[in-house]
Amino acid sequence: MEELKDRNSYVKASNADGLAILEATTTWCSQCKAIAPFVEKMIKRYPEARFYKYDTDTADDISQELAANQMPTFHVFKDGDLLGSVTGARAAELEKLIKQGYDGKVGEDEE
Repeated sequence: MEELKDRNSYVKASNADGLAILEATTTWCSQCKAIAPFVEKMIKRYPEARFYKYDTDTADDISQELAANQMPTFHVFKDGDLLGSVTGARAAELEKLIKQGYDGKVGEDEE
């Protein structure tokens, strides 16, 4: 998963064609660590979506623009438009939002 470091990388990622999922995280966030295996599954299941993360402690310009003040917060963009966001480690809600905007091939789960 690519890490966004500044506003320019955020603008480029969120405005590109297709589906982009941006995760606001920090190194000390226990819920972020708890949902990380699920996010890895989503990366495999939705291979044509782009997943990004940014650290709210170091990329505060991104977190301010997206009003991400709870971790984790996921923002889902499609073709430059914000589809919605999910705050907290709520896996089912996150996948529902991804499915809503995903047009590509779905990968197999490796269980």
